[in-house]
Amino acid sequence: MPDVKGIERVQRFRKSRRERGDREMNIWIQCPVAAAIDAVVESGRYRTRQEAINEALEAAFIRKELKTIM
Repeated sequence: MPDVKGIERVQRFRKSRRERGDREMNIWIQCPVAAAIDAVVESGRYRTRQEAINEALEAAFIRKELKTIM
């Protein structure tokens, strides 16, 4: 039996992100990159993987300085 409340919660979350202009993209990450992301999250530098990935992408594509480099 599907978790209806959980499904609705995810739909609301995705809808709110779309409304604020975010875009969902699924990608495959190589193991060494995933391990580095997990390490900075575990160290407390970032609260979530998404936060770490977003900062790295901004640095790479918007030419913003990274605050720290591991």
